[in-house]
Amino acid sequence: MLDTLIFALREATKTSNAEAKVKAILMDFVKDHETASSLMPDFNDDDVILFEDETISIWFCRFKPGTKVPPHDHRMSATIGVFKGTEFNEIYAGGKLDGGRLAHENSISVSAGEVLQIPEDKIHSVACTSQHASEAIHVYLGPLSKIDRALYDVDAGAKLAFT
Repeated sequence: MLDTLIFALREATKTSNAEAKVKAILMDFVKDHETASSLMPDFNDDDVILFEDETISIWFCRFKPGTKVPPHDHRMSATIGVFKGTEFNEIYAGGKLDGGRLAHENSISVSAGEVLQIPEDKIHSVACTSQHASEAIHVYLGPLSKIDRALYDVDAGAKLAFT
């Protein structure tokens, strides 16, 4: 089933409405989140690249309870399909500073069975707010591991290289 999901997501990039297709595929995959969870291998790592080429990056991402990832950019469309736990996202205007700080736009909690799409011009932070680890498929429309990205220090209002 995981191979079928990866194939469908790769095929979606060949369409004129790739973002909408990716979102629909992930919504279908996570709607029965218990089945989706049972189809996942027992990965040792919390971040696993399932597939990547010049058009798409497909990752398995696990965040343990209490984990917080600072604001960062992707510089490409990101679609997150959660099948276990809850990811809490803070969304910021991309590259816009408000008094030396990122301009906060909204907060979105994404639980098992839900999908979040983040436009390429946005910045987000993520935290696991459930009592057990959150697990999701993260899909990026481009080669995420091959581009220069930024991490943001909200307290200092600084933009840092994401290494």
